[in-house]
Amino acid sequence: MALALTLSLASCGSGVDKASLVQKMKTEQDIQGIPESTLSCLADVALKYGDMESLQGYLDGSVKSLDDVKGLKEGKEVEQASQKCAQ
Repeated sequence: MALALTLSLASCGSGVDKASLVQKMKTEQDIQGIPESTLSCLADVALKYGDMESLQGYLDGSVKSLDDVKGLKEGKEVEQASQKCAQ
């Protein structure tokens, strides 16, 4: 119960949700034309591995592109998860 409450409070405070992230991703020139299901998968990866403050910056425009979000270029886990989305 405490874990569910903590997760719920954390998600409310971040302001970053999957739908907003997918919509913002659709505006990137190099992402246009990618199927919605792939974008949804990539949004899940970004939410799991990306820095929430940096993701919020991406949504509000202070971070220029998804490539600039902290945590998304670090480690094999992120790379492998992203590659699974492309399959």
